[in-house]
Amino acid sequence: MTNQKSGCDILADALLKSADTIYTVPGYPVTELAEKVDAEYVINEKTALEYALGDSLSGRRSAVIVKNAGVNILADPMVNAVYQGIIGGVVIIAGDDTKAIGSQTCQDSTHYAKVSDVPLIVPNRDNLFSSAEMAFQASERFSRPAILRVTEDILENSAKSGTVIRKDLKGELANPLFTMKGRCEAAGNITVDMYEQTEFPLTYPPAGRHNAEVRTRTENPETMPDRGYARTLCRNCPYKELFSAIKDSGREVICDTGCSLLSKNPPYNFGLANYGLGSSVAAAAKSTGIALTGDYALLHSGINSLIDVFEKELPVLVIVLLNKRMGMTGGQDSPDLLRYIQWAEPEIIRSESIGSGSTGELSDYINEKPDRPKVILISGACPVGEKHERIKC
Repeated sequence: MTNQKSGCDILADALLKSADTIYTVPGYPVTELAEKVDAEYVINEKTALEYALGDSLSGRRSAVIVKNAGVNILADPMVNAVYQGIIGGVVIIAGDDTKAIGSQTCQDSTHYAKVSDVPLIVPNRDNLFSSAEMAFQASERFSRPAILRVTEDILENSAKSGTVIRKDLKGELANPLFTMKGRCEAAGNITVDMYEQTEFPLTYPPAGRHNAEVRTRTENPETMPDRGYARTLCRNCPYKELFSAIKDSGREVICDTGCSLLSKNPPYNFGLANYGLGSSVAAAAKSTGIALTGDYALLHSGINSLIDVFEKELPVLVIVLLNKRMGMTGGQDSPDLLRYIQWAEPEIIRSESIGSGSTGELSDYINEKPDRPKVILISGACPVGEKHERIKC
C-alpha cells in the first residue's frame, strides 16, 4: 500500500532527488517547502533565477521556489532564457495563493507559460511525486525553464508517494551565430516541438494544438553569415582594448543587455550568454566568474544581485562599462553609478590606459578568478554621433 504524506513532504523529497541547487524567496504557500529542502535565500526572485541559470550553464540542475507574486519579478530572465537556451534543467516552483491568504493578489501563474512559451506542469495528488523530475526533463528537452505550478491545497493535503528516477537530458544554448531574429526563429521551432511532443504530459502547451495556435516552423533560422554581417562596437569605442584583452585571455563572460552584448559577436566571441538587462552578475557568480555589464544595466536591476553576491562573498569579477550612457537605446544619460556603489569599493580604470601596458592588475583579475567579489569600473566616453559598426562575416 502506498504511503500517504503531505504534498509538501512529497514535493520536497522529489526536489532533493532531482535538483542540484535550490533557491528561494519565501512566501505563502511555499515557505515550508523551501525550508524542507534547505533552499538558499536570495534577495529577490530575479536574482534567484539568474543564479539558477548560472548553475545551468555549469551543467547543474536548479530549482527556484517562489510564490505567485514572485513570478512577476523573475519574468524577464525567464523569457530571455527561452531564446538563449539552457544546459542543466531549470524549474520554477510557482506557489499560487488562490485564496489570497498571504498575498494581495490571487493571480494564476499558468498564464506566464503561454506568455513565455515555457513548459508548464500542474500536478495532482497522484503524480506530485514525479512532477519535479518531469519538469526538469521537460526543461532540458526543450532548452528553456519549466514552471511547476502548485497551490496551497496540493501542498497542505496528503498525496501519494512514489519513486523518483533521475534522468538528466541536458539542454543546449542557442547557436552563437544566430542573429537576434534567428534566435527567435529557432526558439519558435522548439515551441512547435513542444506542441507536437507526446512524452511529457504538459498542461501547457497541450499536445497537438500547434496548428490552432498558428505556430509555424522556420527551416533555416537566420545567422550572421547568412545575413552577411555582424554588429560590433563603434569605430572609436573606448572599450575596444578591454574587449581585446578579455578575448586574448581566453575566458568566457556572462554579458548583459547593452553594448556588452556585442561580446557575443565577431570579432570577439567571448560572451557566453545573456539573460536580460541586469542579469550578468548573478549568472556569472554561478558559472564563468566574470560578468560584463554597463553602468545603466547595473543600476536598472543588476545592483540587487551585486548586493546578494557581496553578502555571500561569492567569487566573481564584475567589469562595468562606465560611460554614463544608455548605449543601445539612443545614448540617453544614465545616473552616476559611483554615487550608489561606493560600498562595493570599486576600482576605477580609465579605458585609454588599458592598451598602454599599465593595467597588469586588470589582466591578473581577468586571468585568475578572484576569491571574493570584485568590481572594476572602466571609465570611457562614447564617441559622439557614432553607431555600432557592421563587419563582414
